[in-house]
Amino acid sequence: MERMVAWGGERIGFEMRQISGGSGAGSYWAKMTLWSGRRKKRRWQGQSRWCKSQRTLYVPTITNYTQVWWVPNVVVAHEKEGIEAVHLASGRTICKLHLTEGGLHADINGDGVLDHVQVVGANGIEQTVVSGSMEVLKPCWAVATSGVPVREQLFNVSICHYNNFNLFHHGDFSRSFGRTFDTTGLEVATPILLQRDDGHKHRRGSHGDIIFLTSRGEVTSYSPGLLGHDAIWRWQLSTGATWSNLPSPSGMMENIVVPTLKAFALRAYDPKQVIIAGGDLEAVVISPSGGLLASIELPAPPTHALVLEDFNGDGLTDIILVTSGGVYGFVQTRHPGALFFSTLVGCLIVVIGVIFVSLHLNSSNSGKPRASTDYR
Repeated sequence: MERMVAWGGERIGFEMRQISGGSGAGSYWAKMTLWSGRRKKRRWQGQSRWCKSQRTLYVPTITNYTQVWWVPNVVVAHEKEGIEAVHLASGRTICKLHLTEGGLHADINGDGVLDHVQVVGANGIEQTVVSGSMEVLKPCWAVATSGVPVREQLFNVSICHYNNFNLFHHGDFSRSFGRTFDTTGLEVATPILLQRDDGHKHRRGSHGDIIFLTSRGEVTSYSPGLLGHDAIWRWQLSTGATWSNLPSPSGMMENIVVPTLKAFALRAYDPKQVIIAGGDLEAVVISPSGGLLASIELPAPPTHALVLEDFNGDGLTDIILVTSGGVYGFVQTRHPGALFFSTLVGCLIVVIGVIFVSLHLNSSNSGKPRASTDYR
């Protein structure tokens, strides 16, 4: 861990821990230890309660006539060219939606219509065509379309080296005012939608920010326009989450680096989400406003996307790194931040002030002459 920044009054960080390959013997030994510590009477009572609970447990069979609301009856398969809903009891396809391969499929402007955001790098040989048109998608550009099939184009924006002239609406890519960027070897990660905490929770009317990541470590955020069209640039951050999958001089490509761009919550059941962007040797945690919260040094290039789960059960989201040489775990740690320190200093100042005033009053009272009632 190289960097920790205050977030919500605390500092967050990630420490690397070894993940042991556990087996059933460990959990069995823990159960036997707890069991042997009870008295014989309570042991039989606990066993009888367990048997009763086992007898009363009802697990319905999934059939065509299953009507229990909490029993799953459909599985949704995310395939290469779309999604498919399959009925578990019969195996029949209920519905299927064909989607363009690659990119982000989400309702980005809250109008209830599925949108598609495409972005492409310059490292591939094949050319990508914008959905619903014959226009070739150029590197460093992101295009968003609305509807399946495509009804209209929402925006096309640049995700590299932002400037005030990069934002074009409903236009082609030739209007770049003569500005060109070196896109040799550029790669991009699949964009993500960072939902805002507006109470809609992915329903109609919800809004979010579209986050992009390039192999140069540039993380860019755009938000939909006021009327659902166009895009508003929010921020861009240059990070150390870089990677490269260029072929070797021999023409072979070994150990392909898989970048990571995800949204996750630092705590379990926390509605607020942050962004993690991972490259070959570094991963960074970014706030929704574009602030760098933490940077993590990776011991080896990842061969899979970073896994974000709480594997130690402390309620904080941890990171699992899968490489060609092993699996690494990063445990999230919490440290008192600026808010706690400021509160502590304020309390000390108040205490010192009270002590000073009390001492001053005592000294003033002791220095006054006392009236004598004795006559000699």
